[in-house]
Amino acid sequence: MSNYVRPVPAVRALLVVCAHPYDATFALGGVIAAFAGAGTSIHIVCLTHGRTPDPRPRRRLDRARDLGRATRQLGADDVTLLGHPPGALALTSLDALADEILAARHNADAILTVDATAGDAHPDHVRAMRAAYRAAAKQGSTLYAWTLRTGQAARGRQVLVVDVDRERQRAATACHTGLPADDPLRRSWLRLQDRTERLVVLRTERTAAPVVTRNG
Repeated sequence: MSNYVRPVPAVRALLVVCAHPYDATFALGGVIAAFAGAGTSIHIVCLTHGRTPDPRPRRRLDRARDLGRATRQLGADDVTLLGHPPGALALTSLDALADEILAARHNADAILTVDATAGDAHPDHVRAMRAAYRAAAKQGSTLYAWTLRTGQAARGRQVLVVDVDRERQRAATACHTGLPADDPLRRSWLRLQDRTERLVVLRTERTAAPVVTRNG
């Protein structure tokens, strides 16, 4: 396993797959912004409207609005918010989820998702990661997974330690107006203030060389 710091990989088109709207900003936001700063075309697919079911249409519309604003702050080209209920992704086959993901952006050089290989991972994250893997296999893309784990926890896989863009990420997280300032998710992210993130390479298909970012 290699573990080293470098700019984000050279990717022309990146497809980001997340289970919940907040994943795209609190978890993946710094990495997405770094890819955007490197000139990557970025398309985001979010599978559900939130971590828990909310029957109020207004809340779902607010989350969609906030996600759209947040992803623009990150530098993404567009975002697709699918209508799967939280906690129910297992009711849809992996092939069907992969097809929905690829319908948003075909022939992406790479796919980015959240690492859900730990035993305590959220079921939606597990399903999203597996669907992202299926989508990557279908179109022959590299699959990266943002992770908080280090060392042997990566189980021998290659780990890229990349510089990220916290300024854009902070601006994006501020767009989630419906999330209280003392929300545990927000507090957890605020503890992650260094300039790097780790990406586990879950699937390699196309070779990606490092590029120079515009993040300073």
